[in-house]
Amino acid sequence: MNRPRNENHETSETFTLWEFVSISDFERPIVLSTDAARQKWRLFKRLFTRADESSTPIKPEDALQTLSEARLDQLAPPIDRHAAVDALDRALEDWLQTRPNGSPVKFIIGQAFSANEEALARWTARHNARLITKPTVEQILENDSTWPNVPTDSQSLWVLPNLDKCFLRHAEGLSLIRRFLALALNGDLGPGIIGCADWSWTYLRRVCSLSNGNALTLQAFDGKRLSALFSQLASSAQPTGLQFLNANTGKTVLSDSREENLEVSKDLNKLAMRCRGNAEIARLFWRDSLRNEPEEATLEDSTPTTTVWVGPFTEGAVIPGSHDENIALILHALLIHNGLPAKVLTRVLPFSDYQIMDLLFNLKSLGVVHLQYDNWHVAPMGYLSSRHYLSAQNFLLDDF
Repeated sequence: MNRPRNENHETSETFTLWEFVSISDFERPIVLSTDAARQKWRLFKRLFTRADESSTPIKPEDALQTLSEARLDQLAPPIDRHAAVDALDRALEDWLQTRPNGSPVKFIIGQAFSANEEALARWTARHNARLITKPTVEQILENDSTWPNVPTDSQSLWVLPNLDKCFLRHAEGLSLIRRFLALALNGDLGPGIIGCADWSWTYLRRVCSLSNGNALTLQAFDGKRLSALFSQLASSAQPTGLQFLNANTGKTVLSDSREENLEVSKDLNKLAMRCRGNAEIARLFWRDSLRNEPEEATLEDSTPTTTVWVGPFTEGAVIPGSHDENIALILHALLIHNGLPAKVLTRVLPFSDYQIMDLLFNLKSLGVVHLQYDNWHVAPMGYLSSRHYLSAQNFLLDDF
């Protein structure tokens, strides 16, 4: 599981931007050992040799400025998930045709910020399948036997897009989901597709004895996929003539070329590795790095600049220290439940409501969490630091 991805593994003939694979075939990008050795050698040389003129940045930081939100929305707009729905169709085609009795359910596991629930909702509408709505908190805690209200003799296809919203890490919060999973996996509800967030899936695998055997997830975005994705996103701003150059070296990070066999820039390979192959997190770090020259600002609205400079990638939101168990508990609760309202957090955490709110607002001020409608979530730019923070305290992590 989670095998390291060789950046040269795919050929142009087999390359697919969006691809659902079994979890055992998920390949998170890493730096190859030879690349790591080269990086150590370059660091050694920098430490023991004098800097020369070549080390001077092509575009110093003070010579550039951040782009306006409008320009960023042109160059790196939100990802259109229609292609992911098409990829899901391809992945489920054989199963839909055969619907084997031994495999009545397929699980679609969504990595953080992958809009898995949205993609499944679109797929459900496309196939005119029965949509199962999530239970309420009260139904979860009372193990409401009327949920999910699917006829046990039905053979029509059903979809539950958010298994992560069907349980609580609470003494009475798992009975309902265990009953539902027993019915679904035994085939008593007919053929169905279940979506689940990755952290929730890891937790439920432990407490409900679930297997990865019937689970699919999006293949990680390596440097090649990120290059293709960012080119697609930028084409909405300027179909041709747009180039992205490294502000330090002047080298091309991304061009508008449509050739498939161009070498992927080391910047994008490193970004893919750093973001663990997560396309949405990489997109936000990419947006955060884009710069232009001050004199070009007046041309933004009328004449998009030909050159966009790529500055250093930031660290994202940072959590001070690494051993506050209260912070770790609240981050873990938000991740394994894929977000929760503050009033529900009081049911799954051993804190008072005012302690919870104090922790949430402190983390919000750091950019680690955010409030979306009534739900608190770990923020995309705070995700990597949150994962590292939990890892340092030996909390259960996701598989990606």
